[in-house]
Amino acid sequence: MPLIRLTDVPPVLQTWDPIPLELARDWCAVMIDHMPLSMTPSFMHFMQSEVREDGITDAAEWIWVAKEFHAVGFTPAEWLQLTEDVLTDERATPGYSGSNDEYMPNALITLAVGKELKNGGMIRLRAEPWLPWLERTRAGEVSLSVVTEMLKGHWGEPASVIPFGEFPNCSL
Repeated sequence: MPLIRLTDVPPVLQTWDPIPLELARDWCAVMIDHMPLSMTPSFMHFMQSEVREDGITDAAEWIWVAKEFHAVGFTPAEWLQLTEDVLTDERATPGYSGSNDEYMPNALITLAVGKELKNGGMIRLRAEPWLPWLERTRAGEVSLSVVTEMLKGHWGEPASVIPFGEFPNCSL
């Protein structure tokens, strides 16, 4: 059961190619845990059902994240580890804690939000700035330590925002 497509989705985000089908399913499986876009509970349930039933989704935001990280060498498991470790710092997650007083922008974190940031949002990491994390963790360093060190120098720097359904800077 494919999703209704947004009209402005670039053609490159309407298919998983060149990611092989089995790897696309792996990407979808990890994105169920950390969905790369903010959704209502009913839509989240729909997405979870679609992925559990078909093993894959055609949601452009998911395809974009997977293609971007895949293109620079990340595996789905590495993307999930990175995302989970970034989310351990409450300053990175507007709208997730009981108080937004903790939120602080970080240039290494792109926000995928609805119409207003004050309503909360979800983080949307960009792949290229995190390549040092990939290299260092593959060399044996502890993921959370590397994330903490990388984020440390960027707290307070402006974070870019991607409104839902828009695909700026999609250079795949």
